[in-house]
Amino acid sequence: MSAKLFEVMKLLESKRIHFTIDRTSPLAVTLTATVVGKRVEISVDEDDMVDVSVFHGDESVEVGMDAVLKAIEEDA
Repeated sequence: MSAKLFEVMKLLESKRIHFTIDRTSPLAVTLTATVVGKRVEISVDEDDMVDVSVFHGDESVEVGMDAVLKAIEEDA
């Protein structure tokens, strides 16, 4: 098991940041953490390589099916 995976998990837990764990491929695990204004995706592979993607945004909420369609459109 990857030492970096546990290092990242302990870091998030020490900062009391909730996260989910997904098995995204046979060789990697992704931890997804959401904090105010951003979502952080941290992938750790079997070689202990750590990759991070940060998605910035705001806390605005849109409602209704039109909002769903707009959110998943490729041009949005």
